[in-house]
Amino acid sequence: MLDKVYTHVTTIAVLFSCIAAWIGYTLLSVQVMIWWTFQLAAIMTITFIYDMINKYESHYLLKQIGGHETDMAGQKALMKQVKKGEYIDKTWLYDLFYRTIVPILAVLSVLVSIYWAAEIFEMTSLCQKIFTRDIVNKTGLVRISLFLVCMAATLFFIFRYINYALRSFYLHYRKQLSVNNDAVNKTLARNIIGILCWGLYIIIILVIFQVPSEGISIVSAGLATGLGFAMQSILENFFYGISLMSGRIHVGDYIECDGIAGKVESITYQSTQITTADGSVIAFLNSALFRKNFKNMTRNHRYELIKIPIGVAYGTDVEQVRKMLVEAITPVCQEKTADGQPLTDTSIPVSVAFSDFGSSSIDLKVCVWMLVEQKLILTSRIKETIYNTLNKNNIDIPFPQRDVHIKQ
Repeated sequence: MLDKVYTHVTTIAVLFSCIAAWIGYTLLSVQVMIWWTFQLAAIMTITFIYDMINKYESHYLLKQIGGHETDMAGQKALMKQVKKGEYIDKTWLYDLFYRTIVPILAVLSVLVSIYWAAEIFEMTSLCQKIFTRDIVNKTGLVRISLFLVCMAATLFFIFRYINYALRSFYLHYRKQLSVNNDAVNKTLARNIIGILCWGLYIIIILVIFQVPSEGISIVSAGLATGLGFAMQSILENFFYGISLMSGRIHVGDYIECDGIAGKVESITYQSTQITTADGSVIAFLNSALFRKNFKNMTRNHRYELIKIPIGVAYGTDVEQVRKMLVEAITPVCQEKTADGQPLTDTSIPVSVAFSDFGSSSIDLKVCVWMLVEQKLILTSRIKETIYNTLNKNNIDIPFPQRDVHIKQ
């Protein structure tokens, strides 16, 4: 494919030289052919370097990263990961050549080839004037020349690699240091790095093209504003994280936020990770905990007051129901965990409180202070005990009923 492209370009160069010679510009015709000869040699050299890099990639780099993987699909998947920078600790030098050095050589080859062609006829001084001559020169606005354009292109590839390397190294070490890979935080860090790198690049380009200081000030102000908005979330989470680490939450505490309860597994400067009763792992941004008014259920002690509503039929002796329920539930609550900790707070006995006059029943509430981490299992056992006790003593648990009267 590339050979066909080179053939077509060579044909164009030959036609241009022939036309230039026919109309009397013989020296220009010769110069174009000499330049294209040098340029073609440079292009072929760079193509060779790319081929060698690709061979190094497939025969050595991928095997070093993924082992002796011969499956084509596996190699393609691994290659995508390499391109995303997931193995930057092993591929940084390869990326430097592939993403930066070789593209810069391609840009510089244009100027070098023209300079070599001019040197044959001792026209280097003229060549330098052409390189530095202004293509656009608006005094007090902008100044552009061929040399400055090549410099801007060179800096582009350098800053592109810096941006890629910083992002990749950040994500690589973040993955090693943290079990929880928070996508939001990754995206935020990547955005900040991108703003810093490309913002600095734009400012340098404006200086190179001699844009007035007023224009640079505007760009700098815009960059600072964008960086401020990007940093707002991370700074907010950072200071909230410090507040949490100062004693509001400890690892091992049980907290509830936005209807989700679980055990705190880790607290970082950006997020707090909890494990729920069903084994799910959930991470809350520190700012979210404060905005949604989290509840620390083990701040003072590890027990939580659970109120279990029940209803008995009208006409039932409430005091009798209270006594039988307390007698039935108390043995369950006196049990202990595997490490010898009581399931309920033994200093506060089980109580049955009169709650309300319901539409179909007398509403009571069984109040038990139980361990937060045992709440799900113990609540279920107490409800079963209540049902069995009322059923055994022939006490009705009414359900809503309606009488329908049909008028003739």
